[in-house]
Amino acid sequence: ISRDLQLNSTGADVLALQAFLNAHGFTVATSGAGSPGQETATFGSRTKAALAKFRKANGLPATGFFGPMSRAFVAGM
Repeated sequence: ISRDLQLNSTGADVLALQAFLNAHGFTVATSGAGSPGQETATFGSRTKAALAKFRKANGLPATGFFGPMSRAFVAGM
């Protein structure tokens, strides 16, 4: 994921972010759109909430923004 993502972002990188979050225990949705295997290209409120939980669990500010700090952390995993 090479660009900043936030609420209302769209694109293949949002789908990749949702897949990453789902795969690492920060489920975007338990069923339907955003759930494992049904990730979408739209960054909505559930993606924001899952991202905030991921960031908080990993010592980053608990925002729903995927930017330079998030990219650096994910790259180091």
